[in-house]
Amino acid sequence: MNSKLLPFKLSWIRLLVFGNFVIYFLSTCSSSDSPSQISEGPSTISGTVFEVPLEYDAGENPLGIATGDFNGDDKTDLIVASSRKQDGITTTADGTLTLFQKNSSSSSRFPFTSSTLSPSTAEWRQDVISVDFNGDNLTDLVVTHTDEDKIKLLLNDGNANFTDNGSVTVGDVPLNLVSADWNSDNQTDLAVVNRDNSSVSILQNSSGIFTVTQTLAVSEHPIQLTSGDWDADNDTDLAILIRDTTLVQIWLNAGTGTFSKHATTYTVGSTPVGMISGDWNCDSKQDLAVSNSGDNTLSLIYGKGNGEFASPVLISSGRGPGALAAADFDNDSKMDFLVGHNFLVSTSGVSLMTGDFSLTLSDTTSSTGYASPTSFAATLAKNGASPAEFLISDLDNDSKLDIIITLPLSKNIAVFSGKQYSGNLTCP
Repeated sequence: MNSKLLPFKLSWIRLLVFGNFVIYFLSTCSSSDSPSQISEGPSTISGTVFEVPLEYDAGENPLGIATGDFNGDDKTDLIVASSRKQDGITTTADGTLTLFQKNSSSSSRFPFTSSTLSPSTAEWRQDVISVDFNGDNLTDLVVTHTDEDKIKLLLNDGNANFTDNGSVTVGDVPLNLVSADWNSDNQTDLAVVNRDNSSVSILQNSSGIFTVTQTLAVSEHPIQLTSGDWDADNDTDLAILIRDTTLVQIWLNAGTGTFSKHATTYTVGSTPVGMISGDWNCDSKQDLAVSNSGDNTLSLIYGKGNGEFASPVLISSGRGPGALAAADFDNDSKMDFLVGHNFLVSTSGVSLMTGDFSLTLSDTTSSTGYASPTSFAATLAKNGASPAEFLISDLDNDSKLDIIITLPLSKNIAVFSGKQYSGNLTCP
């Protein structure tokens, strides 16, 4: 398998598209890289905790989703990055961005108007984040151009029109971006994980000009990173998820944007896929969570506030966990988890990739602190879909938490309006 021809964030996928069905062939990859096959299809539950989903076109292959006020009207808009077109047994470069602008005159469950932003030349845009990188108080975009080993800067004119503001070469196959002020100069800096040369590029910002100031050499095949102040020294550190060795590596910031690897690493479950940071138990110390596709678990890694973490706690997640997001849905001052599931269903000798998603609520009566997950259908499509990324927000201002899921195979985003939970996005 050519490792650079990846239509999605998951490195083990190889597909054929026939109408609405996606058939996966696994002979070119090792079994350890592949999701388990089962006979039971995805969940069909909908309309209980969330309303029956609304679905909207979001490009050929929607993956990443980001928020920002892109047109200066003090309302939060959305942007969805589409990586590559689905085209039979191959993929062709596309790279469109779908902009959803908040419509103040609409009272619908999804009060947004969509438009498509196409690049002048086709690109592979794997990830997108929104930042003000030149200090003009306008929200710009940064995207990974994965096949070119670059990140691209897209400058906003204030009316949600984005123009090419140059690119920066990083490592081999950049997958995932984060932003923060690494050196406390009040400018937004960047970091990007580069899968195929096992590195993380640290980029510092000087008036909108980014320079790679450090390249972190990490274990083989990093796939995701996240940031937080792990040691409570008021600067932003990094955690890096390593696929092959199933490890999380901690890199501490000296305060100047120079990072050093912590001696302690943390072993997670089989075939880790996703990682997020937050304060799960609301003790004012930053924690981590990792989804483990190979053993259907989440690894919860609780921070001690001094750069160290407790040994990971495994909780059940449902089949093939991937995408992760967290919020306090039931308002009990503990974070709950949304988990996207991706798995193969064997039918008449053919394996179909499908999926659903689940909500895992905190539960003080459980030994792990969490109840068993409840799964929901991720799409209206009968054959299901594999979620790629979540966004949690109160989209329609009804004080209920709603979610958006990007669905690459369905070429849509699914909008789930909350019916039951009026919780918080963070700890109180």
